[in-house]
Amino acid sequence: MSLTSVKMTEEVWLTCLTHALSTETEEILGLLLGDIEYAKDGNVTALIWGASPQSRSDRRKDRVETKPEQLAAASAQAERMTASTGRTTRVIGWYHSHPHITVLPSHVDVRTQAMYQLLDPGFIGLIFSCFNEDVNKVGRIQVIAFQSSDGKQNNMLKPVSALPVNKSSIIELDSSSSDIASLEGPELDTADSRAAAGSSKGGARSLGLGDFFANADASYVGRERIGGNYYSSNSGDKITDIDPMDMSESMQEAMHRSNLDMSGAEYSRREIPLHVLPTCSLLKLDSPLMSFGDLQRVLYEEERGAYNQAILQNMRNGKVHPLTFIHHTATYQASMCKLIEYCLSPAINALQGRLRENDIRVYN
Repeated sequence: MSLTSVKMTEEVWLTCLTHALSTETEEILGLLLGDIEYAKDGNVTALIWGASPQSRSDRRKDRVETKPEQLAAASAQAERMTASTGRTTRVIGWYHSHPHITVLPSHVDVRTQAMYQLLDPGFIGLIFSCFNEDVNKVGRIQVIAFQSSDGKQNNMLKPVSALPVNKSSIIELDSSSSDIASLEGPELDTADSRAAAGSSKGGARSLGLGDFFANADASYVGRERIGGNYYSSNSGDKITDIDPMDMSESMQEAMHRSNLDMSGAEYSRREIPLHVLPTCSLLKLDSPLMSFGDLQRVLYEEERGAYNQAILQNMRNGKVHPLTFIHHTATYQASMCKLIEYCLSPAINALQGRLRENDIRVYN
């Protein structure tokens, strides 16, 4: 049975968003922990109260992969949460980022999501689109929750239309303005796997269950950021307004091309309403910010592992050329400085601010 809504805690939201903003040039990946709730009225809700950020084994602007053994580690973490909370906790979803590109899932995202729904129909995917701007150079963050559905069945129910999507299923956050240069070329909606297969570049490949959550946005090259969203064939709500730049001739052409031959699509996305709630409304956790703290450790271990791997790859007869060693060490130290400046220090300041607020509430 497919999901009707997703509810996640504020702390998990903070963890996922911080992880997505930790790098502007590469995608990130993590797992979502929680459980599925079945209501008597037939509604199925995914409840998310934990996150497990993953160290990346392949780091690129259009692909992110992690090692299969990290799934076992996430399952072990879920078992520990089950023991501490007394409520069943398991891996029920995944999240990843789309820096500088659309929040809409690519055909590879949709196909990967479909594979894991074969194991668990309640499995959910989240995408955080960040480092984007509108026509006024105002930064914007968009988040979408989605599942995969049979494209053939969906297209039998209703015809495909090149209209804007209902924004109720996409969460948008306005951030500060920035000076990021825009990319060139029209952006295509690649949510339908078979329709987008023809536009795949050399970096794409079909993923098996062994390649755990390998996400390759193969049609990344030449894609442009947009200010609005597109129409989903399963969305029956009223259409909302979109930014003027979304209705330009180039965007209309891109929307039209993305829907050509969609009747033969193997899978298509189905957007799920996402709600962010206080942790206490879902369950009681002794350490609700544990996932946020683990994120800092994962980011450090990831950079440390990349540094050690670079040294080993350049080692000859047990020795490394001095210039090579200096280069990799300097790069590693620069990465550590960026993590401290952009991730660790803001996290410490935020936690200290939360502590001061709690003290004020207790003593007042």
